[in-house]
Amino acid sequence: MKHIITLILAIAAAGCLALSAQEIATQPTASQALLSPENVGYAYLTPRSQLASYPTRDQMMAGGTSGNIIPLQEWQSEEVEAGTKYTTRFKRNYRLDDKEIILCIENATGAVSVEVNGNEIGYSVTGSPRAEFDLTKKLKENNNTISVVVHRNYAARDIEPAGEPELTFSHASIITPPRVAVADITVDTKFTKSGDGSLKLGVVMQSFLLNSKVYEIYYEVYSPEGEMVASSNKELTTRMLSRDTVNFYTRIPKAKAWSPSKPNLYRVVVFTKHQQRFKEFTTAFVGFRTAECNDQGEFIFNGDALELKSTPFVYTTKEESTAELARLKEEGYNLIFTARPQSDELYSLCDQMGMLVCCSADITSPDKEATNTPSNNPEWKNTYLQRAESAYHSTKLHPSVVMFSLAYKAQNGICLYESYLAMKAIKDEKRPFVYPDAGGQWNTDL
Repeated sequence: MKHIITLILAIAAAGCLALSAQEIATQPTASQALLSPENVGYAYLTPRSQLASYPTRDQMMAGGTSGNIIPLQEWQSEEVEAGTKYTTRFKRNYRLDDKEIILCIENATGAVSVEVNGNEIGYSVTGSPRAEFDLTKKLKENNNTISVVVHRNYAARDIEPAGEPELTFSHASIITPPRVAVADITVDTKFTKSGDGSLKLGVVMQSFLLNSKVYEIYYEVYSPEGEMVASSNKELTTRMLSRDTVNFYTRIPKAKAWSPSKPNLYRVVVFTKHQQRFKEFTTAFVGFRTAECNDQGEFIFNGDALELKSTPFVYTTKEESTAELARLKEEGYNLIFTARPQSDELYSLCDQMGMLVCCSADITSPDKEATNTPSNNPEWKNTYLQRAESAYHSTKLHPSVVMFSLAYKAQNGICLYESYLAMKAIKDEKRPFVYPDAGGQWNTDL
C-alpha cells in the first residue's frame, strides 16, 4: 500500500508539469492553437530573470560563457507553411545525466514552436525577450535534431508593430543547471532612517526530482569596490517537483545609493551545496534605490520627487547604444522607454551609466478603434497578462528599470485593467506600473 500511495503521489505531481498521454494526443498544433488569442503557449517555462547558471565560482566571476550553457550553432533554415524553420543537431551524452536540459530562445521576432526529432513539444505566443522549454525528457541519447519555428501567422500579430519582420531569433542555447537549481532570485532594497541599506533577497529553488534532497543555499554581497559586506546561508529540504523560495534579510551599513549621477552597483552572489559539494553559482548586479509613486501621482526616486524627461529607445549594438545613451544624458534626458523588451545588454548598460528605464510589454495596436480593440476583448486577457509578466520578470533585477508599462500603444480596456491588477499584486514590488494611454482611468500609477 505504501508503494501504491507513493506512486499515486508521483503521478499527481508529474501531472503539474506535463500533460497526460490523452491530453497530448488532443493537443492542437502550434499553427492551429496560435490562431486563437486565448492560447498563449504549451509546455513553455514561466518567465524569470535572465540569470546565468555557472558550475564554478571562477567561471562566474570571470563572466563570459558558462560551462552550464551550450550555444547552439550551425542552424539550417527552410521556409515552411507556418513560417521559417531553423534546425540544428544536438548530442546528448552521459555528462548531462544529472542535469536539467533547457532550450532558451532569445529575441525571436514572432511566436515560436519547438520540435525535437520531428515531434512538436511546445510553443509560446511570444519569443521576446526569450522563451524556454524543458527538453530533459524529450531528448534521446546521442544525436538529436532540435527545430525552432518562428511563425508568420498567429492572432497576436494584431498587437505587434505593423510590417513583415524577418522571421528569426538572435540566438539559442541549451542551459544545463543541476536537477535542483536556482530558478530565479528577487531583490528588494530600501534605506533605513539611519541611512543604512536594507536588502531582502529571495532565492527561488526549483527541484525537478521526485525525491527530497537537503541543500544549503548561500548568498554574498559585494560593495562597488569589491569588498564582501554581507553573507549568510540556510538549509532547504526540497519537496517532490517543488518550487520553494528561501528568503534572506540583511543590512548594509551606510550603503551607497544607486542614482543617475552615481550608479553604484553591488554584486549579489548566490550558490548552492549538496553533500559538501558545490552545485551551482549565479550572480546579479543590484542597486540600493527606491522608486515609487506618491498619492499625488508624482514619481519619487530615493525619497525625492523627480521630474522625468523621457525619450523612446531601441537597442542596436553595445557600442552604438553606449554612445547614444551618453548623448541623451548630455542633453538632459533621464528616462528611456522601450516599445518592447530589449536585449538584456541594454539594461546592463543603463545600470552602469545611470539611465532610468521604463520597460514596456510587447503590445502595440495603435490603429485599433476603441470599439473594436483587443484591449477590451476578454479573449485576449491571457496574451496581455503573459506579455506583461514576461516584460516584468525579465528586467526586474536591474536597478535602472524604475517602472513598467502595460503596453506601448493601444486603446484601454478590460485586458489592461486585468494586467494592472495582476502586476500590482506582485509581492514587495513598489515600482510604478504605468499605461500612457489610460486616458485618466485608474490603471496607471503616473
